[in-house]
This record gives sequence, C-alpha cells and structure tokens, in this order.
Amino acid sequence: MKYFEGIKGKLLLIAIVVIFILGTIGYAKISVQRKTNLLSNKVEEQVTKLMELSTVKYSYTNVVEYEDKMQLSGINLPFTNKRFILKYSGYIKAGINLDTIEVKVKDKNSVEIIMENAEIFENVIPEEEVYFFDEKESIFNKLSFKDLYVVLIEEKDKMEKEAVDKGLLNDAEKNGSEIIKYLLEGMGFKNITIRFK
Repeated sequence: MKYFEGIKGKLLLIAIVVIFILGTIGYAKISVQRKTNLLSNKVEEQVTKLMELSTVKYSYTNVVEYEDKMQLSGINLPFTNKRFILKYSGYIKAGINLDTIEVKVKDKNSVEIIMENAEIFENVIPEEEVYFFDEKESIFNKLSFKDLYVVLIEEKDKMEKEAVDKGLLNDAEKNGSEIIKYLLEGMGFKNITIRFK
C-alpha cells in the first residue's frame, strides 16, 4: 500500500509540475507583446523652385530573380545560396528644363526659342509597388536590405537606358515643342522657330 502511495505522490507532484509549466507557457503566450519604436529626426529640409516642364511619362512593371551563392574555384559551396523573386513597378518622367530657354523675339509675329535637349527628371520605384516572392537564404549567406537596394538601383539604371533607347527623350522634345508652340500661338505669334542645343 505504501508503494502505491509513493507512486501516487510522485504522479501528483509530476501533474502539478506539468500544470505549472503549461500555465506559465500559456500566460507567457498571452502576455507577450511586441513593442516597436520608430524614432525619426529631420536632418534637412529645403524648398527649391523648379523650372521643369515634364512632357512624357514612361511607366514600367518588371519581375527580377536575384540569386547569390559563394563559389570556390568554380564549385558552389553548400549552404551559401540565397535568392528572391522581386516584382516592382515604377515610372520615368522626362522633359525640358525651362531654366535653359533662350527667347529671341524678332518682331510681333516672329519668335525663336532655343533650349537644351530633353532630360530625365525622375526615375522612381515606389516602395508600395515592390513585392517579394520565394525568399530563401542560407546559414552562411543571409538576405539583407542591401541586396534589395542593389537590385533596385541596377533595375532603375537598366530601365532608364531602355527608355532612352526607345526614344523617350525624343518624345519629350517633340511634346515640349508642341506645348511651347501652343502657348506662343496663344500669345499671337505666327512664325515660331524652336530648336535644341
């Protein structure tokens, strides 16, 4: 009979310990909260007058697969592969810098406008238009914010070059000339010459 009392006592003690542990874990799960602090300090603030006439906007959406692995003499090292697939959208704005315009009024009907060639004003990939898929990292090669930053910078440069090769700046000059000509015609000029430096 004492033998059973000893086992019952041990079982009761084990049951109490288990209940205590489960209760503690349950309480910890319920009471654990995440607290995030965001500290923001303004470093610089500036308002600048812009003399830009944006005449064309080129929008794009792309998917990029990024993969990085370490190699030794051309052989892939295990546990060093990281990758992600990235979908992003962005836009490029181009146009005429109005600060460079020279106006030569010849008479009440004739005017000549000379301006610099069109240029890129903005090349933007909004953060809310960036989506990650299939993120994988390894023990010895972790994904970092720098990976995303490098990919997006390269993609912006690539998209800008593609847009320029497709004639974006030519379209910007054509549209800019049409807008300026329309404004000058509204002022009463009939002979309008527009040329780019």
